[in-house]
Amino acid sequence: MTGNVFFVIIPNQKKVVADLLAGKTPDPNLGKQAKQRSTHNNYLTLPVLFLMLSRHNPLAFASQWNWIIIAFVLAAGALIRHFFNTMHAHKARPWWSLIVAAVCFVVIIWLSTFSPADAFKQGNSDSDAVYELVMERCSMCHAAEPGWDDMSGPPKGIVLETPEDIERQAQLIYLQAGRSTAMPPGSVIELEAEERARIVAWYEDRP
Repeated sequence: MTGNVFFVIIPNQKKVVADLLAGKTPDPNLGKQAKQRSTHNNYLTLPVLFLMLSRHNPLAFASQWNWIIIAFVLAAGALIRHFFNTMHAHKARPWWSLIVAAVCFVVIIWLSTFSPADAFKQGNSDSDAVYELVMERCSMCHAAEPGWDDMSGPPKGIVLETPEDIERQAQLIYLQAGRSTAMPPGSVIELEAEERARIVAWYEDRP
């Protein structure tokens, strides 16, 4: 979108203005190119806004199929924009575009349910092993006094320093670190698929 603005739309506008000031007839192709790139940007607006906010929602990124999810987000956003563009320009309402967009979001939700842990359904459900894993990989941040200089407290107030702490937060650990790859942040530490499977098995085998 930025490239469209800075490398096509603005330069073409400057050329048209320069021609008009010089008393020349502007090249009509310059306007057509600028309009084409503006249309591209218009259709990309909703997907870009969604992706800008998606870091706050693991449904959109914490999946092994996140690259396919992005493709469906691009398609759904463009379809929604097409509905409103058509409605405002021609007073018509192409409901089919909203229906297809809804199907895209259903597919996105379905894809987000898959986890790398699914490949290891027979993961070890030993509680002590999971306690050790979580305390080793998560307590550097989720501690009463986190081990990072720039952290004044544990994220969202969640402490994972003891087995009792882990039991209290079992569902969140299952969802964030077992069923998705939202936690822990990959830039800090990584959990292998087998380790995530161990968390899934531990939680799903609980009474």
